Amino acid sequence: MTAEVVASQEACVQQLDLYNGTTNDSFCPSTWMMNQLLCVGVCWPTTPVNTTAVIHCPPSKWWLTTTRTLQLYCKPNGLWANDTVENIISKCIDELTLDLMNKEFGLDASPEQVELYENVTKNTKILQIVGYSISLASLIIALLIFYSFRSLHCPRTQIHKLLFIAYTVWLVLDVILSVDLTQEAETYNAGCENGIRERSQKTIRNTPILCETFEVFREYTRFCVFSWNFVEGLYLHRMVTAAVFRKANFKLYYAIGWVMPIFPVLGWAVAMHYTSRQKCWLGYNYSPYYWIIEAPRNALLFVNLIFLINIVRVIITKMRETNTTDTMQIKKAAKAAIVLVPLLGVINLLFLPEKPDSTDPAWIIYLYFYSTSVLITFQGFVCALMFCFFNGEVQQAIKRKWTAWRDSRNPQSRRGTATTHTCISELNGRNHTSSRSSSWQEKLQYIRMNSICDASTDNNQNNSNDITAV
Repeated sequence: MTAEVVASQEACVQQLDLYNGTTNDSFCPSTWMMNQLLCVGVCWPTTPVNTTAVIHCPPSKWWLTTTRTLQLYCKPNGLWANDTVENIISKCIDELTLDLMNKEFGLDASPEQVELYENVTKNTKILQIVGYSISLASLIIALLIFYSFRSLHCPRTQIHKLLFIAYTVWLVLDVILSVDLTQEAETYNAGCENGIRERSQKTIRNTPILCETFEVFREYTRFCVFSWNFVEGLYLHRMVTAAVFRKANFKLYYAIGWVMPIFPVLGWAVAMHYTSRQKCWLGYNYSPYYWIIEAPRNALLFVNLIFLINIVRVIITKMRETNTTDTMQIKKAAKAAIVLVPLLGVINLLFLPEKPDSTDPAWIIYLYFYSTSVLITFQGFVCALMFCFFNGEVQQAIKRKWTAWRDSRNPQSRRGTATTHTCISELNGRNHTSSRSSSWQEKLQYIRMNSICDASTDNNQNNSNDITAV
């Protein structure tokens, strides 16, 4: 007969006390066995000698059913058979979960290797939350700046803003799910240390419909980041390779940035809904169906890489035509590439190789997880720095706003003279820009991001409400 599953170590001890009056060499006493790695414990009831105790698998997050049974033999001398709790509890793990654990931790990983792997992933999760938070704050500030100054309204900054919006929404969802996962893990580990089996927690990951919905939106917004990175590369490539400036086709850009990601993400979600048996689609990134969204995302990155190579090639070619020295050519081309790589998302191609498991050398695990955490999570922060905070035109716009506010607070300042000089400088700048609007020097200036919007663009926008006016 199968014994009833006992919920905690305290209950197991109480069961032992209940049989204290009858236990002797004819019985094996009730015993609590705990697997700290899985945070799973089992209680063997007081059992007569030469008898096999049989209990059901305890409830756990590591397997889908508790209908399987565990067995432990009570030897004639009143002692339990010498078997490890790992060997016993491994019989509860179903094939699907076992395959997932092998992919995550590796085959034949020792407890020390698994512990090191878990510590690294736990520490990098904290680093990721910090990086995402800094990127999120930077992107929000950059968006406020772009939307606050009319002089910064033009097609190039419009694409930047839409990319930043996609980044922001994705980061918000990712931070929410990361915090939720951290909270669940802390509660789970605290309960394990106290000898209490996993309890029902009101978290997103323990609410399947809510969790799966969050995962779908997170993958969609992440896809949108890739799509708008592609739009950045497409627009920049057209600007550099075209003989003349062309009007930006924002209908096409919106379709690529917001609409195109819907179809692969929806197809992936339907496939996971009908095939995944794990709560919250646990381990969905190991599923072959994940390539429904990974393949087109990586395809966009490869096309952007081609754009980047061709852009740098054109820049070097045009600089040679202007008789620039080789040293300066290399420096300027390298600077342009460094600026373009984060924006076009090509850096994500570095993470296509399969991530290491716990059986790999420790230095590989440290290098992979810490480098990917820094490069991915701080990417939004770097983009905000390069295309907003470090941009000369943005700094000038803020400086003009600050000067105007300071002068308005100081009636004794020579505001009239300052205003006159400012107007004359802007007029000269517009005349100078219009005289060389199609020159390669201007295009190179755009690549190097020393300015955001041409003065001629501002003039056109004053006469048109069309966001694509150039």
